[in-house]
Amino acid sequence: MNSPALRWKTGLGWLVFSGGHTASSPIRAEALARAKAAGHVAYISFAGDEGDALIDDMEDLGAPSGFLIDLMDPDGAQITEDLSRASVIVIESGIDLDPMLNGFPQPAIDGLEQALNNGCVILVEGVGINLFGRWIMTDGGDLVDGLDWVENGFLEPGNPGEQASYAIQSILSQLPQAIAIAINPGSALALGYGSNVQVWGQQEVTITLGSNYQT
Repeated sequence: MNSPALRWKTGLGWLVFSGGHTASSPIRAEALARAKAAGHVAYISFAGDEGDALIDDMEDLGAPSGFLIDLMDPDGAQITEDLSRASVIVIESGIDLDPMLNGFPQPAIDGLEQALNNGCVILVEGVGINLFGRWIMTDGGDLVDGLDWVENGFLEPGNPGEQASYAIQSILSQLPQAIAIAINPGSALALGYGSNVQVWGQQEVTITLGSNYQT
């Protein structure tokens, strides 16, 4: 896949955005295959089981030792350090976006950025991919600023066979500079160093450019 308009926060590692984990999906294994030799796996989970199934699955795939990051830890420096030293970070979403939007402290964001610079593979699954675009549409339909790790991006997990979501249609109509990226469950968009763009899994990733790019 090649989109000259697509730009993202670069480092020595990979940003991997998955529309959501599915049974027998190869995406987690692909992430582990690209991990650097040294370092642990750090897990951030907003799922109801607090990451238990995620960690079990990763260990079954041969993941090195790892642990769950407590984003509520008052020691922000520890959060940053634990993330920055990881070789793989998996961010698992819950059903709703707002708990993630309100639950990511700055030390965690700092740790993710340092980890990416150090060569970490950062895998984000489900609705949490929204956080890494320039814009986020909240569960209530409000438009707020994202991290802008994907420049001018609006990222959203899709559903196979469905037309572009209301959120994507709304973003593209309001913001001609937007790049809408819909990623179905079982598929992932992987962004690496050296402008390396790959599509993993079922490869159901759709990139739609706003009107600014269509002249």
